[in-house]
Amino acid sequence: MKILITTGRHYRDYPSGSARIAFDEAIELARRGEDVWVLASAASSKPEYEVQEGIKILRYSPPKVAPWRPARASVHQNGARDLLYRYLPRVDVIHGHTELTTVAALDVYGDSVLSCYTIHSPARMEMAIVWGKASILRRLTAPVGLYLINRTEEDCLRRSHVVTALSQYTIDCIHKVHGKELADKVQLIPGWVDTSRFIPISNRDHLKAQFGWPMGIPVLFTLRRLEWRMGLDRLLRACSLLLKRGLHFHLMIGGSGSMRNRLEKQARELRISNSVTFLGRISDEQLPLAYAACDAFVLPTAELECFGLIALEALSAGRPVLATPVGAIPEIIHKYDSSWLAKSANAEDIAKLLEQYLSGKIREYAPDQLHDQTDRDYNCDKVLDEFIGTTVCSQSRILKV
Repeated sequence: MKILITTGRHYRDYPSGSARIAFDEAIELARRGEDVWVLASAASSKPEYEVQEGIKILRYSPPKVAPWRPARASVHQNGARDLLYRYLPRVDVIHGHTELTTVAALDVYGDSVLSCYTIHSPARMEMAIVWGKASILRRLTAPVGLYLINRTEEDCLRRSHVVTALSQYTIDCIHKVHGKELADKVQLIPGWVDTSRFIPISNRDHLKAQFGWPMGIPVLFTLRRLEWRMGLDRLLRACSLLLKRGLHFHLMIGGSGSMRNRLEKQARELRISNSVTFLGRISDEQLPLAYAACDAFVLPTAELECFGLIALEALSAGRPVLATPVGAIPEIIHKYDSSWLAKSANAEDIAKLLEQYLSGKIREYAPDQLHDQTDRDYNCDKVLDEFIGTTVCSQSRILKV
């Protein structure tokens, strides 16, 4: 069966939570012997076509067009269509993970092709946050862009035979944005984690020494795209409050993004640079060890967290997740310990939560206990099998009939 998976970026090019879901699905389908193609946008330096890990990857490089301009959608869709016409004249099933490339694929193959769609984050809500932090000119033109991207997403939902989401929060957002009819169409299948890869390590001091992390004080770790809605500016303010109260710890921030320089400047202005390290991008090989080495993982999201794969990775590595009560985060954390949630996403409440942890007022769990619970609820093999069975495989059964 020839399967096309559309995604914003290929995971190996630009790691993210949604790209990881699409990548894991593609790898598993290829392992099962299917003919798997992945369509994604990429920088012009990347090859247009290549085979990686048994997956055939198509990359288009659209001209730069501001996201709020009406021409952006057509630029992406034209680039995607041209690539599909040249390399992939026929498919059996489309599984979309992003709206622009999915609509392009549906236009190429027609509505008669079997299709499914996984909505990771409502496009209008996500882009409203991004553009709300932009220049005045961008904010003035944003309503047009938001209308167009919302219409494209609705087109995906209506034209797809099966629609899934990773959280009830996302489904509730779809209800608000697109109405009850489309929300009722969405099936809930959570994300997953490779619990054989993210495991507790008994000698965490040895790992800290390997990384060159401070010894003798708690090490807090977070992994985020360095963008506004991730809440890192609030986390830095919370750390400033804690240090003024005489608490000792070190914060490790992994990830890259447009706000890195501003966040480093903020740390200097708050005079906390000696207690904060910006690690940059962490390799796939080092990531499980970074989770296992820290004392606690911090998830300080300010807005719109539609699942949180990184929380599962930390939990599978046996570490507590201290988080804000934003989006779908409580759906995960309530299964473990509700005291890990701050009262709100503001800096003061994040500081109170971290202070409780650093003062020993939050219950400690054995790392193996956290890992085993995560394995029961979010094991990659089990949940991914359900995901593929509900999406691609359900369509293949129709195809065979």
